[in-house]
Amino acid sequence: MGARRLLQSIPILSSRLAPKLSNAISRSALTFSRPFSRPPQSSPPREFPSTGFELIDPSDKVEEERLPFYKRDEYYPMKIGDVVYGYYQIVAKLGYGTTSTVWLSRDLRNQEYWVMKVHINSLPYIHELAVYQHLAHHTEDHPGRKHVREFHDSFKLKGPNGDHEVFVMTPLGMSLRSLQEIQIDGVFREQLVIGALAQVFLALDFLHEAGVIHTDVHSDNLLIGIVNKSIFSTVEENEICKPSPRKLVDKTVTQVSQYMLGGKGPLILCDLGQARIGQEQLGNAMPTPYRAPEVILNMPWGNSVDAWSAGLLTWDLLRGESLFKVYDHESQELNDAHHLAAITALIGPPPLELLQSSQDSRKYWHEDGTWKGPVPLPPKKDFESLATEITDVDKEGFVSFMECLIAWLPSDRLTCLQGHFHPWLKTKRALGTT
Repeated sequence: MGARRLLQSIPILSSRLAPKLSNAISRSALTFSRPFSRPPQSSPPREFPSTGFELIDPSDKVEEERLPFYKRDEYYPMKIGDVVYGYYQIVAKLGYGTTSTVWLSRDLRNQEYWVMKVHINSLPYIHELAVYQHLAHHTEDHPGRKHVREFHDSFKLKGPNGDHEVFVMTPLGMSLRSLQEIQIDGVFREQLVIGALAQVFLALDFLHEAGVIHTDVHSDNLLIGIVNKSIFSTVEENEICKPSPRKLVDKTVTQVSQYMLGGKGPLILCDLGQARIGQEQLGNAMPTPYRAPEVILNMPWGNSVDAWSAGLLTWDLLRGESLFKVYDHESQELNDAHHLAAITALIGPPPLELLQSSQDSRKYWHEDGTWKGPVPLPPKKDFESLATEITDVDKEGFVSFMECLIAWLPSDRLTCLQGHFHPWLKTKRALGTT
């Protein structure tokens, strides 16, 4: 069945009907807790070792120091054992990024564990907070809620060089990217990919129903929920018994992260820092290899860019590599040309409707759709030929699925709710293989 015919055969469903979609889908509410008063601590903070850990050479760069735009004064100088906001004791470092560090904490009042995302002090505006506040107003039950990271609280932490916005969030396990990296051949089997995509589509449909476009769907932003909560106390005990390595420079501690294994829970879509609120958007968005054609061509775009990303995610998980790459690191203009040429070689020239709607299209195609861009077209290929490179997969179902998502026109792509019910995913789930 062709992509267009299949697209027409899958009903346009409203996610207001989502509770009826499947009795097997459990529900949980995304919560947004307002700041609360500070009651007395119910237990004293623990003492963490001040010696006995590996000291890293001060000349070596570790963790966030390796990032290209790292500035030490922008990061909060957190130490394991610190108690912040009156009752959250920091028990381990879990990760870092260009705008934050991530820590595991224990609430001294009730012994619950939470993740602290501590932002750098140079951010004038934390967009992710606005997105979570927006989502808090959408209380309608939806099966995709439990697949979007829970936001618990936020507060400001005063540092030596400015204020730091802190998010208190649900602790989660490793990302799909990290799990994939430890696979023997670096790829996932069809069964796992189908199960993952079903959950990703539900998460995206929840966001889309709330008027939010994620724009940053990839395996690094998909984390595995943790069912066995004892892993958190194990991480804390690790820092007591065998403290993590750290680097000391002028009383500033750069802590090495623990790798928190565990999982087996639902897949959780995280990092809403690049999300957009509203049905129609303009301007650049999405990681470069994941950008949809309408973004590259400076056209208005909407939530179908997430469906495009879901198609590329599928290829990443089954092949362990990107379908489209960063082709030119020096020139954005040439990279765009290479990217559009690769898309053209895979799915053919864009339809007349797109060519007439985009001023930028004239740089790459003639009026009849033939290529005239500044770089040559790569050899012609299609999803059927690419599918021969993937073993142990229903190739017909996979090809149909990809053709329904990797399409020039947003209107020719499945919505994320329709994607959840594509026959490739639906049939396998009905057979009990995921």
